[in-house]
Amino acid sequence: MKKLVCILISLTLFSFSQISAQQNTAASYWKMEHDTEFMRILQKQNAGELLSTQEQTYVTEHKTRLTEYFDKLSDNEKSVYYQNRLKWSEQPGTVDKIPVQQNGEVYAGERSKYSQYLISSGLFGFLYGAAVAYIFDMGEGAIALPLLAAGTSTLIPMLSIKDKNVSYNSLALSIHGKAIGAVQGAAFSLLLTGDNTNSGKLLLGISTISSIALGRVGYNLGKNKQWSQGRVALYSHYGFLMPFEGVAIVAAFGSEDPRLYGAASLAFWAGGYLIANHVANWNDYTLGDIRATSTLSVMNGILGFCIVSDLSMNNDIGPASLLIPAVGALGGTVAGHYLLKNARLNNQQGRNTTLATIGGSVIGLGLAAIFTPETGTAYYVTGYLTGLSAYALILGKYKNDNKMALIKHDEESPWNFNFMPQNIFFNRQIASYALANPQKRVTLLPAFSATLRF
Repeated sequence: MKKLVCILISLTLFSFSQISAQQNTAASYWKMEHDTEFMRILQKQNAGELLSTQEQTYVTEHKTRLTEYFDKLSDNEKSVYYQNRLKWSEQPGTVDKIPVQQNGEVYAGERSKYSQYLISSGLFGFLYGAAVAYIFDMGEGAIALPLLAAGTSTLIPMLSIKDKNVSYNSLALSIHGKAIGAVQGAAFSLLLTGDNTNSGKLLLGISTISSIALGRVGYNLGKNKQWSQGRVALYSHYGFLMPFEGVAIVAAFGSEDPRLYGAASLAFWAGGYLIANHVANWNDYTLGDIRATSTLSVMNGILGFCIVSDLSMNNDIGPASLLIPAVGALGGTVAGHYLLKNARLNNQQGRNTTLATIGGSVIGLGLAAIFTPETGTAYYVTGYLTGLSAYALILGKYKNDNKMALIKHDEESPWNFNFMPQNIFFNRQIASYALANPQKRVTLLPAFSATLRF
């Protein structure tokens, strides 16, 4: 019970620390900007009077505080400041009466992944809570802690993400980091403990810590790195594919040492990101391209597992059998890269390719069921062939559509001419103003413009 209370106190303190970070507002910044003493000294300075050393120091420090405070404002608060600063200057009494803004739903198509991020944080929080409850033998808290952790993991992003905007990159790399972090944390634990069967809690603990850490690293990488969505999808794809390849290779040699499996998973995991980086530099794939590539890879991997299952029924399975799905998945990835080079599928086209492949496979299963074969071989072979046919048909269609759209775009003239004779009249008015105010920088309007699109 004491452990549960300590954890609850820690979660509460962390939540309050996140709430305290939300106190920077546009109204507070405007009040700082119009501080009585600060304004008095500025008026004195503008009047040409000499400032004392103390007054100069105060102005410099106050401007520094203003800059730091403004940098901490969220994008929404900065927008509120720019929209209301003129009104507040004219009617200072309204500074604390900011109308409630009716923002649109954050979860709106591809505009933001904020809601998905909250949901994923809650789900992983539940798993983390369950892991902690098991590790510390919480007893009474075994049921309560996962629920508390899920709720807290959902609330913390709501408090810490001020502009309520999460990009695809942040969401994708966060989920990837949490998932692969759990897997590689377990692999690292195997590397440390080997076949020690009493280290289950240590394995779970390292896996949980690794998942949390890599999830946070993934979120920050997605937020700070100017990567394309296709590059991010490549990192996720190879981050899961290559550890599987490494484990399959070790299994092919019939090894029974858990340390080898852990080492292979970690080594191939790191190598997978290097391969993904080289592939991304080789060709600028879109997110739709990688979705279609992953579909082909998964389809070939499933075919490999079906073949292994078929062989096991005939007792023809051996240590190297895991190489069949491993080679199939890797082969599907390589084939996908070449098929989708310069295809430039958009996100919807990538999803549709996956859905069409699934639909084609289901049709194949239905066709096989008509003849009620005695073995499962006919089912997975027919399903694979019809799924592959649907994949090829829709991919060919999308590649042709995108190629025609590119040709049409290239046929359009890259030049754009604009003639604006009314600006001649406006420039005369501007010139008169410029002569009357020589200390101000004035820009004339063009009467003719031409732009070239590269």
